[in-house]
Amino acid sequence: MKKLIPLLLLLFMLVLTACASPTQSPPTAAPTEVPPTQAPSEIEPTQVPTEDIPTATPEPVPGDPAELLGEPDGVDTFDNTDNWTLFDNECFKSEIVDGKYIMTAKGLPGIVCWEVSWPVIKDFYNEITIDMSEQCQPDDRFGLLFRAPDNLRGYLYGLTCDGRYTMTMWDGDSTTVIVEPATSEVINTGPDAVNRIGVVAYGGSYFLYANGVLLAEAQDFTFTQEGMLGLYVRASSDQSFVVEYDNLGVWVLGDQYYPPTTSPPPTEPLPPPESGAATVTTVTYVNVRSGPGLEYPIYFVAAPGATGQAIGISADGAWYAVALPTTISGTGTGWVSASYVIPANTEGLPIISAPPPPPDVELPPPDALAPTVTNFEPINVRSGPGNQYPSYGVAPIGSTAPVIGISADGIWYAVSISTDYAADGIGWVHGDYVTLSNPSGVEIPVISNPEELPPVAPPPPAEGAPTVTAFDAINVRNGPSNQCTSYGVASVGASAVATGISADSAWYQIQISTEYAPDGIGWVNANYVTTSNTENLPVAQSSYCP
Repeated sequence: MKKLIPLLLLLFMLVLTACASPTQSPPTAAPTEVPPTQAPSEIEPTQVPTEDIPTATPEPVPGDPAELLGEPDGVDTFDNTDNWTLFDNECFKSEIVDGKYIMTAKGLPGIVCWEVSWPVIKDFYNEITIDMSEQCQPDDRFGLLFRAPDNLRGYLYGLTCDGRYTMTMWDGDSTTVIVEPATSEVINTGPDAVNRIGVVAYGGSYFLYANGVLLAEAQDFTFTQEGMLGLYVRASSDQSFVVEYDNLGVWVLGDQYYPPTTSPPPTEPLPPPESGAATVTTVTYVNVRSGPGLEYPIYFVAAPGATGQAIGISADGAWYAVALPTTISGTGTGWVSASYVIPANTEGLPIISAPPPPPDVELPPPDALAPTVTNFEPINVRSGPGNQYPSYGVAPIGSTAPVIGISADGIWYAVSISTDYAADGIGWVHGDYVTLSNPSGVEIPVISNPEELPPVAPPPPAEGAPTVTAFDAINVRNGPSNQCTSYGVASVGASAVATGISADSAWYQIQISTEYAPDGIGWVNANYVTTSNTENLPVAQSSYCP
């Protein structure tokens, strides 16, 4: 069930050159990557002689997204000008001739000239076929513009006439090189050479392709929201050159596992459905999340062809709730994107409300030379290296944290966090969802696992009693604050009788055994429980933790 883009009916179409503001006609000066009031420029960093540019060819990874993702959601074969406005100014000329979009760079050295068009999207695979110029200089550059939040900023991925690829980011003031120029044997070179280039943009992660082969991957979190697509040229001298573009394709990405290569990710099975139950079957590698949205952490990845029992649907119809063991999800519920499953017998499924979004954890700024990790998915920051340790909260996509250690099994990183969350200032994040940066090459020490707190097993609630159920491992504390002492940890799926709520509604008071607390009372964070019959709970005070 893919989301289709009606290309010829886009009401939000923005067709602008890089220097034209939405309220102005295109200027007569060269369109550039700066606001019209400034001097025309994206002047690249000081040019390095071609012979000094690294030419080491990275090891390409197979797996053509155009084949793996199926039919595109949108295409432009350039048989008309419906999606473009054509320009002829000091920087470039654009025209559509015989089913090709043709850009002529007029020889303004070091200035990137682009034109933006449809659509405005966030996560996608985008590709285009390029006929390289018959005559151009080695450093002349051309390719795709994407994630442009307006017509003055964005990312650029493209090729040079001598066959190098690179990715840069223009923020309206300066250029940042995201992927350094490099060569690859899969890029065709020479006059009239034809190449198909593409880019996966998913969150803050980018995967660069040429002719169906993955060349490089990178991360940058400057522009992670939806943006426009476009095409660009950049002359390296006062000599003009011509580039022909053909067959622009767009695949809108939902919540599959990325990058889409032939190397499969680690997967876990969905529990088998009951006979005759509503089901969903995955059509690709699909993330199973803790809630119906990309802001929720991932439980695991389900393989193509996995069938699970559907137990509900989100209010917007974009996500299915599937049955999971309570050892994984305390509520017995996981969520998969409706775009990448085939439903069966799902008519009449109940609408299930989304669980509360997990609280964010603010991480301290890292030292410029210290090792860091940056997460490319929302990720739990836990009190120890394992899912049995409680979570302090979730680090949003693009969070960077100082690394102070690694677990003995090499799977978890210990990071520095505020003592507002942890008395020892240490949190733990899973290595599968972060990228390590260690510019100084310092050795990261192995840190022993912190002691696991004892389990707390609350008495089971009577039917109809006010109840809270943990959907993650959760501390049971002696007061309504993270600074209060923990009696121990209630496991995923544990339920307890709720006897009160804090004045700020952030904590529930629950019944526990007197073997843990003299008064048989504990407190649990409301962010990690679901509730039943708790509407009339009284406001309760704690006599232990201030």
